Amino acid sequence: MAHKKGASSSRNGRDSAAQRLGVKRFGGQVVSAGEIIIRQRGTKFHPGDLVGRGGDDTLFALAAGAVQFGTKRGRKTVSIVVPQQ
Repeated sequence: MAHKKGASSSRNGRDSAAQRLGVKRFGGQVVSAGEIIIRQRGTKFHPGDLVGRGGDDTLFALAAGAVQFGTKRGRKTVSIVVPQQ
C-alpha cells in the first residue's frame, strides 16, 4: 500500500470536538442539589462543604444553596452555603 497518496490529496482535515469544560455556576449563584458547578480534568478545584466529586472530577452540589469559592491549605475549593432560615 502506498504511503504517498498522490496529487491533490491530504491527510489533514480532522479535529476533535471541544469538551465543554469550565465553571458552570459562579460565586454567589444559587444552585439546587445535583447541579453541576465545574466540569474539569483533574482536580483544579477541590470539593468543599456540600459539594461532591464525580468519577470524571466534575464538581456538583449536594444541597441547595449559594456557590462559594475559596482556598483551603493552598488548594482552590468550591463550597455550598445554605441560607439561614
